Amino acid sequence: MSKILLQTTKVISSLLNKRPITYPLLLVLFCGILSCSKRIHTFGKTIIPESTDTVFLRKRIGEIKSFNTDVFTRGSFNGNADTAIVYRLFKPGHIKGKHPLVIVFHGSNAVGNDNNSQLGILAKLFAMDEIQARYPAFILAPQFPSRSSNYIPDKNRNVLTSVPQSCLQTALQLIDSLKNTLNIDEKRIYVVGFSMGASSVINALSLKPGLFAAGISISGIPQFDHINELANTPIWLIHGNRDTENPFNSDKQFYMELNHNKTRFWEFDHLAHNDIFAPAILTDELPKWLFKNKRK
Repeated sequence: MSKILLQTTKVISSLLNKRPITYPLLLVLFCGILSCSKRIHTFGKTIIPESTDTVFLRKRIGEIKSFNTDVFTRGSFNGNADTAIVYRLFKPGHIKGKHPLVIVFHGSNAVGNDNNSQLGILAKLFAMDEIQARYPAFILAPQFPSRSSNYIPDKNRNVLTSVPQSCLQTALQLIDSLKNTLNIDEKRIYVVGFSMGASSVINALSLKPGLFAAGISISGIPQFDHINELANTPIWLIHGNRDTENPFNSDKQFYMELNHNKTRFWEFDHLAHNDIFAPAILTDELPKWLFKNKRK
């Protein structure tokens, strides 16, 4: 795997130096890396070596960050809580029949009520034209007025564990509300998140294990109280092993206790907390994996 990645990134770098290279070609090249490697599995653990192609990483991140978020409509929801949750909602362009719903939970830096800060890289990625062309879906991005998950030590495991907060329950009520008003395929509801949002992904899966078809947690802190309830839920953990903000060992322990037939774990070598975004979103791998899963 390491040799394949290094050889391919060298080829891409040389192409970039010689002439402009389009996103579709880069997508084909990186999809080729993922498909040809026997170590990249639908489930199980894979160690991803550090990429040397910083030119492409910067280019791809820039494309996603510049995405126009005006396509997300604004909304507000109270539920049973005293404090409302604001949210942004993206609707697929051609709404014929039922569509999946992807919920994106933001990190702690987007806590507030401006109804804009939560539209980070993940929300934009799933709404981009080339992704929607292959994976059309509703995209829901709630903004939490306070932390959605807090962390405490798990003394038995000697790692951090996450504890869901009340505003996460309000977000789950919002999802139930939208199921009644949008043409959502209830067997294909997915949840993804980064950092605090990734922790809330595992919390949400634990709180409502029968709601979601699959979840992706990027650099989060899991909770361990509902391991048995999560045994049949497809989960993809993505974490850098140099992460000290949300320590890597929590996800490592979580993976060890989960059902490996339903859990995918990508360990990115030598990557810290905020460095994980670039390699994790190089291709359409996130939606491709998510949309393969369907709740029975």
